[in-house]
Amino acid sequence: FFFVYAYFREQVCTVICPYGRLQSVLLDRNSMIVAYDYKRGEPRGKFKKKQEASILFGDCIDCFQCVKVCPTAIDIRNGTQMECVGCTACIDACNKMMDAVGRPQGLIRYASENGIANGKKLVYTGRMKFYTGILIILAFGLAFLLSTRKDVDGTIIRAGGMLYQERGEDSVSNLYNIKIVNKTNKDIPVTLKLEDANGSIIEADGKDIQVLKEAQGKGSFFIVLPRSFIKERKTTLRVGLYEGDKRITVLKTNFLGPFTKSSAKTI
Repeated sequence: FFFVYAYFREQVCTVICPYGRLQSVLLDRNSMIVAYDYKRGEPRGKFKKKQEASILFGDCIDCFQCVKVCPTAIDIRNGTQMECVGCTACIDACNKMMDAVGRPQGLIRYASENGIANGKKLVYTGRMKFYTGILIILAFGLAFLLSTRKDVDGTIIRAGGMLYQERGEDSVSNLYNIKIVNKTNKDIPVTLKLEDANGSIIEADGKDIQVLKEAQGKGSFFIVLPRSFIKERKTTLRVGLYEGDKRITVLKTNFLGPFTKSSAKTI
């Protein structure tokens, strides 16, 4: 970033940032932009504070303050340009100079091209209503996602390259890997429990999974089921994530077992 700020500077806005190029697609003559009121400001000329401006000059005193403060070094008085990033630094600089010479603020302001040309105030057009509606929908969508997101979430995946393991004559196990995301600001010890299944979970290292705050936790574990419970080749299981006795969330996974068509008829 030192190279960018020390040498590249405004070239970032004109070469890398797509904002300026998007303006040509999204703007029309009724769009609100940072604009110079050429009808009020032209022709340019200098005069002192409290001195009546000559009828030969407009309000612009040609001080170039708007150009000096512009991060991309453009002259906003030449109209909308690709390099403009809408930072409004020129508005602040111009208002300060207008105060210094006793003229009204707003020579550079948010306005539309038609508004300046016709001397009319902003008209709330259909396009603006459409964009407003889109922004409202996006805002509500973001609020919904934030309000319904889980503080702790995760994924369970069967260990790759492995089928099931037979444990004696009456039990079968599968090996799983789990990744847990903790979005809270506290450490959480997570215990795994089977939901709605007659079986057990055995952690590979024999310990609960410790998930640090705002971090991820990983672990491996076996799910052991009795053969009598397996009635399909692939059985859907629900694994509960618990903090003590409090259930945080429930994850789903599949269990593979030694199920055949002949055994199905027997069952």
